[in-house]
Amino acid sequence: MNGFRIWTAADNGTGLHSKGRADRGAKAAPALILGTGLFLLMIGCGKKTPGYAGPPDTVRQIIMKKWEIDPARVEVPEGARVELVVTSIDVEHGIDVPGLGIREPVQPEHPAVIRFLAQTPGVYSMRCSVLCGRGHNRMTGEIVVTPRSTP
Repeated sequence: MNGFRIWTAADNGTGLHSKGRADRGAKAAPALILGTGLFLLMIGCGKKTPGYAGPPDTVRQIIMKKWEIDPARVEVPEGARVELVVTSIDVEHGIDVPGLGIREPVQPEHPAVIRFLAQTPGVYSMRCSVLCGRGHNRMTGEIVVTPRSTP
């Protein structure tokens, strides 16, 4: 024979390269388990800003449109119960504020209502999370939680 062999179903893993296939499978199982564990850990560890019951202290309107978030800067006081009403006037967008655990789709004519407690003062970057066209990268802004003034 000249070293050329055709594998058939009857070979049942006993062919020339069956050892290599078995080794790859043995190495893939721990990697799959590790990868799955890391994925579940990442999902469980995502920061989520607590919500609240009752009426909000402050309501802010945000309009998303190609390729702008209006207003680009939203200020809320520390400790406030905040309600964001986010509207798209053209195509699907998404509001993403990783530092506050906010990530919501925004459909045209269906405002997303997002409620959170403004617990920690700081500047939180805001961006569109749905690829919406050439100017998508320009759709940025910030939510600023202003510290309480001390008397």
